[in-house]
Amino acid sequence: MRVDYHMHLETGPLTLEYLERFWRQAQKAGLDEIGISEHGHNYKQFRKTMEHLWTGQNTYPEVVQWLEKDFSRDLDEYVALIQEGKKQGWSLKLGLEVDYIPGKEAEIAALIDAYPWDYVLGSVHFLDKWAFDFSPEVGWPEKDVNSAYQAYFTALTKAAASGLFDSITHPDLIKIFRHRPTISLEPYYAELAAALASSDTCVEINAAGLRKPVGRIYPEPELLVKCREAGVPITLACDAHYPEDVGKGLDEAIELARSTGYTQVAIFTGRQRTLVPLG
Repeated sequence: MRVDYHMHLETGPLTLEYLERFWRQAQKAGLDEIGISEHGHNYKQFRKTMEHLWTGQNTYPEVVQWLEKDFSRDLDEYVALIQEGKKQGWSLKLGLEVDYIPGKEAEIAALIDAYPWDYVLGSVHFLDKWAFDFSPEVGWPEKDVNSAYQAYFTALTKAAASGLFDSITHPDLIKIFRHRPTISLEPYYAELAAALASSDTCVEINAAGLRKPVGRIYPEPELLVKCREAGVPITLACDAHYPEDVGKGLDEAIELARSTGYTQVAIFTGRQRTLVPLG
């Protein structure tokens, strides 16, 4: 089965016409099913949970300017739109991508539980108030790369262990701007795989890295092998922010999955998981 469970409507309007462009592109790409997974930070319901990222001390001006413009849409409108798309006969799933914020687990859980998601993706984009994937010029020049990687995988492992999410998305996003650590990541890969297995959470293979400066799929094969050995299922994603990117790089993602020993992919309905053969 060919699926793409990670894409965003945020660069266009929340209209049936715009949503249809994603579905039509999915058909062209030979996909059987797609999942829309909007970022929580686009929606007013997440403002309170994330407002600390652009207030108080130790903020990043560029990140503040970005975030202050977000949190304007309404989750109810988004949910209603995807439900209307389903009524059109399109093979859609209702998803959400949620930033894991340590200490905010109860608030995140309440927001997730308030809506009828098919699946929820968990991600780490912020280390304290630093949005490490915002720009190579923001935060990175003064950071120690090894420490950044350690902090990232520590946060990601906590996200996996939280049990809040159905899949952990782009699980080595920290490499986006080609920063590479000099320390071994094998212990961090093992800890993450163990946390995913313990919480029965999937790991995502995300082809968007092919379109980023790093030019590589998220995650590295070595991490996927650890996950497969631990019995962690996978989800597949191309992380499109525009209709034309739906399914882009999916063949490469499937090839990586097969090369690391996977033969099945997870799909979801009402947060209930089913494993189906890879397309």
